[in-house]
Amino acid sequence: MKFGRNTVTGLEWYLSSWKSTDDPSKGNFTYRLDPSGFPQLILRSGSAVTFRSGPWNGLRFSGFPEIRSNPVYKYAFVLNEEEMYYTYELLNSSVITRLVLSPNGYVQRFTWIDRTRGWILYSSAQKDDCDSYALCGAYGSCNINHSPKCTCMKGFVPKFPNEWSMVDWSNGCVRSTPLDCHKGEGFVKYSGVKLPDTRNSWFNESMSLKECASMCLGNCSCTAYANSDIRNGGSGCLLWFGDLIDIREFAENGQELYVRMAASELDAFSSSNSSSEKRRKQVIISSVSILGVLFLIVILTLYVVKKKKLKSNGKVKHYLEGGEANERHEHLELPLFDLAALLSATNNFSSDNKLGEGGFGPVYKGILQEGQEIAIKRLSKNSRQGLNEFKNEVESIAKLQHRNLVKLLGCCIHGNERMLIYEFMPNKSLDFFIFGLALLNPNDFYFVFLFSYAC
Repeated sequence: MKFGRNTVTGLEWYLSSWKSTDDPSKGNFTYRLDPSGFPQLILRSGSAVTFRSGPWNGLRFSGFPEIRSNPVYKYAFVLNEEEMYYTYELLNSSVITRLVLSPNGYVQRFTWIDRTRGWILYSSAQKDDCDSYALCGAYGSCNINHSPKCTCMKGFVPKFPNEWSMVDWSNGCVRSTPLDCHKGEGFVKYSGVKLPDTRNSWFNESMSLKECASMCLGNCSCTAYANSDIRNGGSGCLLWFGDLIDIREFAENGQELYVRMAASELDAFSSSNSSSEKRRKQVIISSVSILGVLFLIVILTLYVVKKKKLKSNGKVKHYLEGGEANERHEHLELPLFDLAALLSATNNFSSDNKLGEGGFGPVYKGILQEGQEIAIKRLSKNSRQGLNEFKNEVESIAKLQHRNLVKLLGCCIHGNERMLIYEFMPNKSLDFFIFGLALLNPNDFYFVFLFSYAC
C-alpha cells in the first residue's frame, strides 16, 4: 500500500494509533507524510511534533541511516505532480511483516515467526533520545555518544546559558555574530548529520550544488542549503529559511549541510581550520619522521648484525695464553686463510712439499708470499665433520695453545676443504724422536723427555 497522499484528489494514507493495546478506537498519535516544504514523515501527539524522519535523499529518509538494501523488503519514495508517498514491497511472499504505530507513539516494524507463532520486532523508527523532536532546540546538535548530548553548532552559543548548564536545551542556540546580509558572508559545511526540519524549505531537483549555494547567498532569508539527492555524487537543491531545528549527528550515512555564517565567523573558522590543518600536518610530519628514524635504525641494526656475522665467518676468535712474565690472557683473532694463497704456498699441494700423513689427512709445508714458513694440515674430504664442528674444533685448539706447543696460525674453509695452518717446526716432529730413538744420543733423549713433559 501507499503511505502518503494524492495531491490532486486530497486522498491521504497515514497511520493512527489505537487508544490502548486493548482499545482499537483512535488514539492520540498520528504518523503521516507532511507536504510542507520538502516532504518528510512526521509523528505527532495531538498537534505537537514528537518525531520526524527527515527528507528523502534518494537512498533513504535523512533520519534513518540504518535503512539500506536488505533481504526482507525493498522500498521506494515517489514524488511527482500528482502523488507523494512511501511504499515497500516484500522480496519473499512467504514473509509477513507490518508497520505499526503503537498506542504509546512508537513507529515499529514487526515480522511474523511461524515457529513461535508470534510477532518479533524487526526495527523501530525511534532509536534513542536524539530522535526526540528538537531536543537541542534551534541550531543545537544532538550526538547520543556525547555527554551532554546537546551542543551548539560552531558559531552559535546557548540562548540562555543558565538553562543550558541546567540541561534544559529546549531554547536552543543563537548566532555569535548575527547575519546582516553584507558581502563576505559564506557557508560552513557540516558532515554526517540528519538534515534540519524541512517544513520551511524550498527545493529544486534539477539544480547543481553550486547553483544552490549561489541562490542561497543571494537571498538574505536563506540560512542553509544541501543536495536534495545524494546519489551519484549529489544533485538537486534544498534551501532552508528561518531557524535550523532538529539536527543530530550520525556515525554513518549522514549528509552534508552548508550553514550560512557571518564574514567574521568565517575568518574564525578559517583560522581554526588552518590551525587544525597545521596541527594535523605537524602530527603527520612527526609521525613520518619517527617512522623514518625507526626504519633507519632497523636498517643500521640489520647492517651491523650482517657485518658482524660476515666478520665472524671470516675470522675465528680464540684466546691465546702467552707472555713470558705474567702468563696473561689476550684476546686475539684467528685469520681465515684464502685457498688461493695456500695453493700458491704449497705449489698446489705438491707431493714434494708433503711432510707426512696422519689419520685425519696429509700435512704440507708451505711458504707464504711474505716468506713465512707454514705447515698446512689438510683434513680428509672423507671426514663427516661439518662446518660448525670444524669451527668448534678450531676454537678448542686455539684455546689450548701454549708457548711450548706448535702455534696455530689460522684455518681455511672453502667448499669441502677444511685446513689448519700451523707455524712450521724445522726440527721435525715429536714422532721422529720417539720412534727414531735408535738414532738418538743421550742428549737427544733428554730433549725428548723435556718436550714430552711440557706437552
